[in-house]
Amino acid sequence: MLETQIETPREAPRDVPREIHERETFFYVAPPAHVTQPVRPALSSVCYAQMHPGVYKIALACWMGLLGVFVLTFFSSANAMFMVVVDCVYAAMFFGIPWIFHRMTPPGETRPRDFFSFLSGRVDTIYGPVRAGEALLQVILVPLCLGIGGIVIGLIIQSARVAH
Repeated sequence: MLETQIETPREAPRDVPREIHERETFFYVAPPAHVTQPVRPALSSVCYAQMHPGVYKIALACWMGLLGVFVLTFFSSANAMFMVVVDCVYAAMFFGIPWIFHRMTPPGETRPRDFFSFLSGRVDTIYGPVRAGEALLQVILVPLCLGIGGIVIGLIIQSARVAH
């Protein structure tokens, strides 16, 4: 019979120093030199709990601009104008009911703040505070892009009508 011997690893002699690596990499990486962080513009330390009403007015203006593009584009077709009127009724309900509920709430103790001072601050969200300008962009990005797309589509439709 063949006998196999299993070698057990030996411990290093105690007089030989072991190197303890703090990094998980095999290769040596020099520690980063002291790098100064770029100076960022000072933001207001105010973190608002709610958005400024001007943000919602800008978003409403973007949506109304999209509906205005629809009216201008489809004004010559009665069937299409009927659908635009239905869209306008839905928009009136979509924006009107929250406005009515907002008007029914008792006025708060806080005074209205300036829109530009709001933009220099932060807004507290569920994921943490973000800059107010970023929050404004998040709110108006979709209606603004839809409005721009509606303008492009309206121009394409009008140019096709002129060509024929």
